[in-house]
Amino acid sequence: MNPLGLLVVGAPRCAAADVESVLALLPPHLPVPVALALHRGPLDALAAPLGRRCALPVVEPDDKDPLLPGAVYLAPAGYHLLVDRGCVSLSVEPPEHGQRPGLDALFESAADSHGPRAAGLLFAGHEDGVAGLQVLHARGARVAVVSTLQTGGAGEEGAMAQLTLGSVGGWLARLAYVPRSKVLP
Repeated sequence: MNPLGLLVVGAPRCAAADVESVLALLPPHLPVPVALALHRGPLDALAAPLGRRCALPVVEPDDKDPLLPGAVYLAPAGYHLLVDRGCVSLSVEPPEHGQRPGLDALFESAADSHGPRAAGLLFAGHEDGVAGLQVLHARGARVAVVSTLQTGGAGEEGAMAQLTLGSVGGWLARLAYVPRSKVLP
């Protein structure tokens, strides 16, 4: 298993409270950056509300800001958030599925830049994000869909996990798990 280099999260507007709950599960010393695209209106102020229970800073980046571990980068209203190996990019390309920020755009950029070192978490409830999550999965990334309608899968390596909100914490913990090497005498 490749070490995790990036966590990308995409959610429709109706899942904002669930996203806040998941952000609260992130450890304060997360060794990777988190990029988050959440459908939103032009006047929605989300960084402060989403960050109130999160141990990591939740910021709306500027174009070409460095992508640093231990921070959550929230797509600003009216922009697609894209990730590259070392920075974020903001795009005003046309909306996807009627949305900007778009979830597919974020997931596809993570697939291109991080491939199997990425992990993607999609909150169900909108068609946006499904195709991008499939691209991530095809590139070897660990991916999961959070839905209130699913029973919650184990999320084995190589599988597209089906999670409930209550099982996301275990999935996140498995992402960060690094097996210890056997010490030889």
